[in-house]
Amino acid sequence: MCVLSFSDDLEYWGLDELHLEACCQHNYHQLKEAVYEELRKEAESLIQPEDEDQQQQQGKSKTTADAGSCYSRWKQRAWDLLEKPQTSKAARVYSLMCMHRFSVYFLSIFIILFLFDVFDVVEAAL
Repeated sequence: MCVLSFSDDLEYWGLDELHLEACCQHNYHQLKEAVYEELRKEAESLIQPEDEDQQQQQGKSKTTADAGSCYSRWKQRAWDLLEKPQTSKAARVYSLMCMHRFSVYFLSIFIILFLFDVFDVVEAAL
């Protein structure tokens, strides 16, 4: 059983952790501390990649500026436009247009299939 769930159950039923047997209480507190430590590390790891992403983007911009290659700059811009809609307004607009085209495409297919089905019914009636 998960220690956090057990802790929630104890709280729900109004029981104090001190009512546990000494051996169980010791194991319970060890596991609870381990789970809290793991959650803290996970929270830190979620915060840290955002900082690393920002540093990498800054590093990439410095690298592309240092390289001076027109091709590499356009390649990075195209990549950001197509794969990362959060990077610019143009990327957001492009992603919305793609979703819109995707839905229009499927809607058109369904309408065409429906029309073919209707024509089959009409032919059978004649």
